[in-house]
Amino acid sequence: MNLLDGIQLYELVLMILGFILGLVLIFVFLFMALRGRTNLKLLYGFIAPIVMIGYPSIQSISFSKDVIKIDKLVQKVNENPSDTLAQRELIEQIQTLPKSRCLNSTDALTTIADAQSALGLYDSAKVTIQKAIERNPDSEKAQQSKQDIQEKWKIQKDFEHRVDEIKLNINDLEKKPNDAKLLDSIATHLNVLKAMDAPVRVHQTQAVWVAKAVAIIGERQAAEQINNAVLRANPKSEEANELKEDLKNKVLEKRFGTKRSKIKILTPTKPTAKPSPSPPKVDAPAAVQVDIQSLKFQLVPKAAAELKKWDKDN
Repeated sequence: MNLLDGIQLYELVLMILGFILGLVLIFVFLFMALRGRTNLKLLYGFIAPIVMIGYPSIQSISFSKDVIKIDKLVQKVNENPSDTLAQRELIEQIQTLPKSRCLNSTDALTTIADAQSALGLYDSAKVTIQKAIERNPDSEKAQQSKQDIQEKWKIQKDFEHRVDEIKLNINDLEKKPNDAKLLDSIATHLNVLKAMDAPVRVHQTQAVWVAKAVAIIGERQAAEQINNAVLRANPKSEEANELKEDLKNKVLEKRFGTKRSKIKILTPTKPTAKPSPSPPKVDAPAAVQVDIQSLKFQLVPKAAAELKKWDKDN
């Protein structure tokens, strides 16, 4: 990080004035020395320019260290997206950064955008990284982060689109219980979610809808696993608690029917000592099997909402 990266305007002016004052004092000291009138007390005058130059430099170095610390936390969260302690620390560290300094630092803006992306705030990350690139279009780090954020944002939007489609199917299924086409459509959307090439962060409400869809397809245990993850993150979630009771009392069967889609979602089983024999060929199409454990997503940390409008506040 450049020493002047993130420095405030008044600090830059202070450094320039301190540099000018230092040159003036050196000139006066040399001039008097040539005249044989050296005044050692004049050396005390150098304290002022040293402070004027040193203070902004110290502040800039301290700021750079904070940005590096945040960058390391971002890596930690990306390596383990479920590490809630790292998430909380990351959010707290970002909130301690002076926003005015961040706006004057391409590296800081890039790091904050990476942090927003790691926490699932992809829309905000896109805005922040654009500010970094506008400040320095030649920054390779910013350009790489923009590409990474764009890819994650696209996956997120694909996920949200599928969840919206699942919600529509479930609402229609309430009117037409046991409708085979609707059940197959729900299973197909879950299959697409499963096939996504990278994990995404989703909001609790979206996760509950996915859990409900998995339950309707017939995988109650897998649905409970997803729903319980939401409850661990937020025990007071109304949607998750309602679904928990519905699963417990088998309300979904009464509401949506008991018919199952031919496109089944199968939970993984422990491998047997000997491989199972291949099923005989049949004329009917084979069911598409979806490994529920491959539904890769992490919940957006609840506290991440505190950073959602970071870009709008600047």
